Amino acid sequence: MNEKTETSSDDVETQESIGQRVDPILEHLDVGDAEVDKALIRKKFIDIWQYEQGDKLNDEEQYLTLVAVFIYNAHNVLDEANVRIDKARSMIIAALAAWKKTERDKMIEKEKASENPFKAFIENHQPQVDETHTWRYFLLEHKKVDDKNWVYKMKKCWFAQFFIRFGRTDYIGTACGFDKIPWEARKDYVDLKLSNLFAQLGAVCQFDYKPAKDK
Repeated sequence: MNEKTETSSDDVETQESIGQRVDPILEHLDVGDAEVDKALIRKKFIDIWQYEQGDKLNDEEQYLTLVAVFIYNAHNVLDEANVRIDKARSMIIAALAAWKKTERDKMIEKEKASENPFKAFIENHQPQVDETHTWRYFLLEHKKVDDKNWVYKMKKCWFAQFFIRFGRTDYIGTACGFDKIPWEARKDYVDLKLSNLFAQLGAVCQFDYKPAKDK
């Protein structure tokens, strides 16, 4: 009896630890007037994280899994609440954007204070892209990097493979929206031409950044 109680207590502690991974994102999910049980999103997140053996993944894949499992379960629960997928996508991307807003705002402030904000953007964001979109999971290759143009191409997408595996290819577009967050916050000095074929089950995605033209 004591052993069972101990195991049960350990399970609860483990589940709570997993839930705390998604809490910082979930707290920013604004569902408006929709009757959405955010606790259910958290519970489903814990279930899939355990199914994916998330605690055993390397740091990079844990980060990708955190984002993907949040997107997947938030979409599913919002769908059950009769929230249209386009509206749900906006809600989910907004939550992901707010999650890292403080860190991003500090970078943007420094970029705008520099002589060349676009160049400073590349210097700030390229290391992040290299850290989270590595060759192993994205086959990422930088095609051109200078103070007037930054182009990189991915021939593989971990996010697309995740959602294909779970049978929800319509969620790939939300992951694409997540990748566009750095640009969305810098539209006044960064232009982006994005060619993403993964959402149509293609095999390439290219980001082409240039300085925004003077309005």
